[in-house]
Amino acid sequence: MPGRVRDLLRAGLTGLALAAAAPVAAQDWATRDLCFPPRIEIYDEVFAPEGRAELEARAAAIPNATGRFWRITAPDGAVSHLWGTMHSSHRSVLDLPEAVREALTGADRLGLEIDPTFPDRASHDAYMRGDDVYRQDGSVTAYHDLGLPERFEDHLVARLRALGWSGDALPELRLGTLAELLLYDPCEDFSAGVLPSQDSYLQTLAHIRGIPVLPLEDSDRLSTKLNTPGNEDLARAIIGTYAVYLMPGATPEARATALALYRTGQVGLMMAWDEAQVTAALGNEGPALYARMTEYLVDERNEDFVNAARDALTEGGVFIGVGNFHLPGENGMIALLRAEGFDVTRIPLPGEAP
Repeated sequence: MPGRVRDLLRAGLTGLALAAAAPVAAQDWATRDLCFPPRIEIYDEVFAPEGRAELEARAAAIPNATGRFWRITAPDGAVSHLWGTMHSSHRSVLDLPEAVREALTGADRLGLEIDPTFPDRASHDAYMRGDDVYRQDGSVTAYHDLGLPERFEDHLVARLRALGWSGDALPELRLGTLAELLLYDPCEDFSAGVLPSQDSYLQTLAHIRGIPVLPLEDSDRLSTKLNTPGNEDLARAIIGTYAVYLMPGATPEARATALALYRTGQVGLMMAWDEAQVTAALGNEGPALYARMTEYLVDERNEDFVNAARDALTEGGVFIGVGNFHLPGENGMIALLRAEGFDVTRIPLPGEAP
């Protein structure tokens, strides 16, 4: 089975989704020039048609919209840390601020969205056999049953081919498998299996130090959810949303802007920009599809992340690294942790917005 689908489930949003342009045969748009812009800076023109001022106003309404690094203090004073990652291997993303690196290497445990390593030989062998990757019979919902716009199909087939799958695989894949594949940024094709994403880099640093990983959810959660009958609306929302990221519309300037917004900690603006672009591309039902996707991939998982980490955070010494979109918002991890009685305060980093 091409690739390791499970490694793609470092879920949440990439923050680089707007760096997509029109695919030709196999994501030919994702050139090195687009994926690795020479200068990481914000280009105001990429915020059209809303404009930067409008998106900044929307971002200002999001609680805890600025900042990637936060201190978590338990009621008895035990200290842990929360870090918003970007699921990318771009060197600007892997260049961790010194304060973040010190907090990680000094931690007793590393909390990650998932632990992609195999716990035993049996789980490895089951994975390599490709269990639950393909639809076994006509009773299992297929991509074509979702009723998504026809214009998506060519882009999805091109993406599958770029990942090493057959061009005929689209109607045969289980919805969970397809969704996991779409979470993978095409710009990562250049370094897949060679350079780690930031999440994997955190895990590597922890591994070197002998710091155990605390997985915040099961690695097969997304695929299991979307392969369960009754969740077709969720599958449609996630697959439809991520199909948009393969469509025309972005430039090297958009890529540079996404990286710059992350480096400056403007997470709320990243979120507002992402929502505006995706909902516009999806047409009349765009807001509903985006909301359904966010409800599960972000909000519901935030609650589960907090539940999984609660006891460890009470003891202290935990470094949690999750996708940066999981931090802000009324249902973000920062707000949820505060509701649990933890004191969560931002740690400003050099170069971040105030």
